[in-house]
Amino acid sequence: MTRLFAAFCLCLLCSFAVNAADLSKAREMLKNYGLANCIDSQFKEPSAIKEDISLAIGAYSFMGKGMHTIVQNEDTQEVLHDPYAATEKFILDAYQKTSALSKHSDQKMVFYGCLDVYNSQAFDAFVRTQDQYVSQ
Repeated sequence: MTRLFAAFCLCLLCSFAVNAADLSKAREMLKNYGLANCIDSQFKEPSAIKEDISLAIGAYSFMGKGMHTIVQNEDTQEVLHDPYAATEKFILDAYQKTSALSKHSDQKMVFYGCLDVYNSQAFDAFVRTQDQYVSQ
């Protein structure tokens, strides 16, 4: 009986480990989605790199390999919560507050500023608030 219980506990722990790994991957994908949006939104002119980043945004989204679910009202199809839209809003708002001015010009350094937000504790904390929307 104790062996059976031990085996059950081991299986249960292994399933949590898989879920923890999935959760970690989902967070990483959502953070990457935010970073790609942060960079992409700052450049208005068409370019090869902007096109590449746009493709990455699609890959990290719900329609690509994204692991978060967009919650909709089943009757009206109204979006109740979109983790991707919330992430984009958070990172763009945070980017506006960064002081990423170059010493050599009056321009804000986009990549520097976006990485500053991406690596912030505030962004990590925000991404964790989206855990409840990770697809199981």
